[in-house]
Amino acid sequence: MPQTGGVETSPRVVYTVPTPVALRGVGVGTVGLGGCIVATSVLLAIEPARPIGIAVGSVLALAAALALLVLAVGVLRLVGRGTRLVLDQNGFLNATGPGAGVRRVAWQDVRKIQIEGRLVVVGLAGGRRSQIRTAALEIGPNELARELRDRLGQRRESRRPDS
Repeated sequence: MPQTGGVETSPRVVYTVPTPVALRGVGVGTVGLGGCIVATSVLLAIEPARPIGIAVGSVLALAAALALLVLAVGVLRLVGRGTRLVLDQNGFLNATGPGAGVRRVAWQDVRKIQIEGRLVVVGLAGGRRSQIRTAALEIGPNELARELRDRLGQRRESRRPDS
């Protein structure tokens, strides 16, 4: 790691959804979409009564749209977009889901870091909070809290005046 004034500076780190979870989304979306295509083909082949055909076709269209959404989210997660946590020298970006609180945080605003179940809650200046959902990331809450504390400590040490 590079050295700055005797204190190690950490490179940018990005935590995303684990690859097996992203692949599972791609697989489920693909199978669901394929099942909808096969079911639509069968529906067209048997030519049911018009009201039944419309009702079943509508359900299949809705299921296909849902499967396509799952497939798209799986692909986005596979390429590193979507749910993620980015740590760098200036702070972090918390994109781990809705209700996460403050998304962009500078290290100087961090007041405390605590673990609440699968969440790592970062207390910020002004009583604000950023909640990091570790269930969706490739790191557990204890490891993440330790890394955040280490980075915060490095930041504070690098700002101390030399004695």
